[in-house]
Amino acid sequence: MSDTGTGVAEAAGDENVGTPPRPIRVMLVDDDPIVRMGVRNLLSVAKDIEIVAEVSDGDEVLGGVQAYHPDVIVLDVRMARIGGLEAIRSVKARPQAPKILMFTVWDQDDVAERAIEAGADGFLLKTASPEEIRSGIRNVAAGLGAVSPKTAAQLFTRLRDDAGSAQRLDAARLVGTLTERERDVLAGLARGLSNAELARELFVSETTVKTHLGSAFAKLGVDNRAQAAVLADRAGLL
Repeated sequence: MSDTGTGVAEAAGDENVGTPPRPIRVMLVDDDPIVRMGVRNLLSVAKDIEIVAEVSDGDEVLGGVQAYHPDVIVLDVRMARIGGLEAIRSVKARPQAPKILMFTVWDQDDVAERAIEAGADGFLLKTASPEEIRSGIRNVAAGLGAVSPKTAAQLFTRLRDDAGSAQRLDAARLVGTLTERERDVLAGLARGLSNAELARELFVSETTVKTHLGSAFAKLGVDNRAQAAVLADRAGLL
């Protein structure tokens, strides 16, 4: 495990007047050192993102969280000792768990679905552009979630093909417990709208949107926007 964030933080401080906002603290988890180096290089140009640690396997994730307190974990799926899905579940069992962005070469539909159901806040392929990766980290840190367009299309097609499944029926039952306004907010979220965009579309304040989302998440039993979007699509809100 290595602490790599000091230089980035110092560089950001030198180039900004006054006290800049605290950078997003990122921990990289990948068993391929070449991948870690590539991600480190493409994030180094972002003044608002700071890599605070790198680990090479899922069994090092909890120790890294405790030692470095990342805001976002960028996590591979397949690793030698403990895979990404198991690592997600371990992290999300902690109070005030960091956000998790699954980052992988595996683009099968079920991988994205299982990652989101395990608690991942976003899912990007390693073929994503540098700007997509940087934006994905920012969106996940802000609680907006991130799913690559190709993966989202495949994921929602897969969910729609399971129209008669128990999961889809259960999703419809859960969505049926929401108020009309909570369903409106959930549908907008599933379309990828931010809280500000939802507020403008529904003619309410962002605080009201957050209140509706919090209530909807509690009723649906989900922890993040990605899980809520999957459930909304299963229930037919899209």
